[in-house]
Amino acid sequence: MEFSKNYNELGKIIVKKLRDENFEFYEKSRDYGKSMSQKKYSELPKNKNLLPEFQKLQDERFEFFNSLTEKQTETLNRIILNILDSTAFNLLREVEENLGENESIGMTINGEKIEDINSEFLSGTLFGEYFLWVEKNSKFGEFQQ
Repeated sequence: MEFSKNYNELGKIIVKKLRDENFEFYEKSRDYGKSMSQKKYSELPKNKNLLPEFQKLQDERFEFFNSLTEKQTETLNRIILNILDSTAFNLLREVEENLGENESIGMTINGEKIEDINSEFLSGTLFGEYFLWVEKNSKFGEFQQ
């Protein structure tokens, strides 16, 4: 089936903004926590402009990520993706279930209402389409349950 430009663009934006960019942020923190030993980290100069509670949080994150085994890291990766996927799915479901309501969350793509492209949804629903968009557009694999 040939999809419209708006359908394809919507799927890319949804996956990029609700999943991939957030997982990339997590990856940076995770990878930094694995980049050196606790000893080397403790010897780094501290940022004097950072509030003490933010420095403490940064130190705790480093220690947490640094302590994870490979299996624990893989499990955490799936948990983070699951949270991102659940959040996106729930947001899209809320939009879908309230289309046409006066107090609903509306959504458009390039000035076109989502309701006008829902005939292209293979799943029949905006939130169901998320599964297909993740499979097609995400850098981080399939939907996580």
